[in-house]
Amino acid sequence: MNHERSGAASRRPTIVVADGLSARQWELHLAAAEIDCGVAAWATPDIATYPAWLESLWLAGAEARTPPLTPGQSHALWRRVIAESSEAGELIAQEGVAAWAAAAWELLHRWQIDPLRERAGAGQLDYRALLGWCRSYRERLEAHGWVDRVELETRLATSLPPTAPPVLLTDLEESHPAREALLARLAASGIGVGHQEAPAAAQPRQRTVRLADTVDELRAALTWARSKLDANPTARVAVVVAGLAERRAEVERVAAAILGPDRGLPVWNGGAALGTDATLGAAFNALTLLAPGTPCTAFGGWLRSRAFAASPAERAGRALLETQLRTELRSQTSFATAYRQCGLAALLDQKLPLSGQQIRAALAVVGATRRATPGRWAHLWSRCLIELGWTPPPTGPRLLGWQSALDELARLTPVLGELSIDAALFELESILASPAPAPAPVRGVHLLSRIEQVGPGYAAAWATGFTDAFWPEAPHGNPLLPRALQRAHGMPRSTPQDARDRSARALERLVRRVPDLIVSWPARVYDYETEPSPAIRAWPLATKDLVEPLDVACATGPRRTRHTVPDPPPAFSGTNLPGGASMLNRQAGNPLLAFCRYRLRARPLEPIGFGLSNRLRGIAVHRALEQLLEHLPAQAALSATSEGDVARAAERGLNDVFASARRPLRALYDLEVEQLMALLAAWLDAERARAPFEVMAVEQRRTVHLDRWTLQVRIDRLDRLADGTVAVIDYKTGDRATSADWFAPRLREAQVPLYAIQAADTLGAAVIARVRPDGTSYSGVWPPDAFRGRSARLAADWPAQVAQWRAQLEELAREFAAGDTRVFLDDSPEHDGAYAPLTRSAELAALARGAAREW
Repeated sequence: MNHERSGAASRRPTIVVADGLSARQWELHLAAAEIDCGVAAWATPDIATYPAWLESLWLAGAEARTPPLTPGQSHALWRRVIAESSEAGELIAQEGVAAWAAAAWELLHRWQIDPLRERAGAGQLDYRALLGWCRSYRERLEAHGWVDRVELETRLATSLPPTAPPVLLTDLEESHPAREALLARLAASGIGVGHQEAPAAAQPRQRTVRLADTVDELRAALTWARSKLDANPTARVAVVVAGLAERRAEVERVAAAILGPDRGLPVWNGGAALGTDATLGAAFNALTLLAPGTPCTAFGGWLRSRAFAASPAERAGRALLETQLRTELRSQTSFATAYRQCGLAALLDQKLPLSGQQIRAALAVVGATRRATPGRWAHLWSRCLIELGWTPPPTGPRLLGWQSALDELARLTPVLGELSIDAALFELESILASPAPAPAPVRGVHLLSRIEQVGPGYAAAWATGFTDAFWPEAPHGNPLLPRALQRAHGMPRSTPQDARDRSARALERLVRRVPDLIVSWPARVYDYETEPSPAIRAWPLATKDLVEPLDVACATGPRRTRHTVPDPPPAFSGTNLPGGASMLNRQAGNPLLAFCRYRLRARPLEPIGFGLSNRLRGIAVHRALEQLLEHLPAQAALSATSEGDVARAAERGLNDVFASARRPLRALYDLEVEQLMALLAAWLDAERARAPFEVMAVEQRRTVHLDRWTLQVRIDRLDRLADGTVAVIDYKTGDRATSADWFAPRLREAQVPLYAIQAADTLGAAVIARVRPDGTSYSGVWPPDAFRGRSARLAADWPAQVAQWRAQLEELAREFAAGDTRVFLDDSPEHDGAYAPLTRSAELAALARGAAREW
């Protein structure tokens, strides 16, 4: 009985399709009756992809056969062949060339052209290189007894298994000589070979729609798909999005707004790459810490990640440490350098002992291992992640995907042998960049990238992007194969006529199998106008009842209600205002930003760049100037400053900034010392040209009283001028500061006026000194010849000006204490800066200008 069932099952035909998506579509199509009845499970017919079917035939042979290389193994072998070839040094991107070479190898075998017998012409350098790579590839296959799956069609044509079930071919790519030879051999051997066709739509309907641009196209298509599913919740609708891979983030955002979770409409787009998953991406980032050249920023990623177990206190400590490291130059070294040479290990042991222990244990797992097989690396990395406290995703596709990625890496062991850790991480990253398989749902919207992917069973379909530049597809042969060879053998899209014919057949198949089809094109792409594809110019235009709702959807977009919740800020408690002069500067230009920074204490993370940031360079300049002025010299003594004094001041200013990173960043340090010495020399020249003066104070801390509040400030410098009055000097290393900001109706630069009111009785000058490598310049108000340049004029005398400044500063202090959170439309470029997501200042400005009605 069991034998008879087995025999019956063996005679059941296998449906052979192009790929996994096509297999799923046929499975759903053949089970349509069961799905319509609402059953939860059904008998699935034997459906196999064409490569899997070839492999099953190969392994079913009478003698024991070696399984063919997986696609990942084949691609890795191609990359190794090309990397070890004599042409490797001349190639810009070996990864892309390897993909071209593998595709060319497949085309040659499909068209039954033996690359080992081919000869390149005198000028065919690319073809000569390809043939050499093919010979090396073939030699490696034979040396190891490997079988390439590209060769299976040819091998099976002469070595079929004793028995095989009949097959029904459907939705395959267009035929080629190697497949035709195999099918003829199967038929001659008595193995049934047929073709399965999806039933044609009874009364197919095709229409075209012209939309304003690609965004409107996408919105219209998804809105239309939603209406189809609202009318028939059990239906499947296909939306073909031109350039889906490049537009994935945009498509997912618009789809979430139109078909969002609250509507319960499944949306499938083929599955994202495993590496885009936050938990898996955090695991890969952590593994890079084990490589010697990994930037220290990867360690910051580990500290910030919530994918690694830690107590609340430990997590808070990690966040604070990561914030601190961003402000230091050792964050610009590699993690290994920072850990071993710049005191990072000791800092971890001091501030976060548990985290330090985890890092030390993970590094110990790898130890002195410099090269290992991919399988060995996969084993070591799994242990390292355990030591680092990685919390894997719960059981499900993501966890299985991660394990599959490690398994795929391990399969590369026989092909690649021992690798450095950097090379092994590259292989894992490439695997994680591949889309994770996600089965298409039974109902809902399927987002596809090509019309050829629209299989049977869809109730309706919308294809976007049908401009004359997009369709018919342009010819695009393989760049490594001679064009004459491709044309002579009729290889795909090797000629304009072949590309047009293949495009026409693909569109004809789509029209035949989809009962309701809309094809659209954008009237404008970027900054140029378009025309519809000639293939659809004769199609009827969509009727008004379809177009008008779509126009409304595109014009308004997804509507979201704006709610305003009264939440007045509390008055400031206490009398000591935080932030000093910087707070008043923020309050003057952007009160909302001042509130966020100094009341909420919300500060953006320090960006990690290359070299000294403006902030660090400003710190170094101030400390170097403080070194030169610490003995409060008179002008004559300052003019006698030697080159050695300048060098020591520059080194002192930079030593505090570079700290433990000075040795690994020695080249940068030497360049900065040279530049800072030139800056100090130019500053000394400007100081020598001034009228006689005497330095009274440098970096002096003072308490300023404004009405009933106090602020703690640090005055850069106070000089006594020749007439006995005092000059308040503020150093700037940027370009933005100007004394004109002191005299605007609303004070825009509060620092010097705040210092000036402390010396009101003896004040004679208020100065901004721009200290820059190209020279030092002064702006402000001073007595004749006290400083180089033109002095600004006061509207009244110094007592009146100081009284006005005090009144303006007190008003700013009152605003801050009262919780003033206004936004000035024409001020502060920080509207669009790091605080924008918190302040929503861009949206507020748009509403105020009338550029938006809601958000």
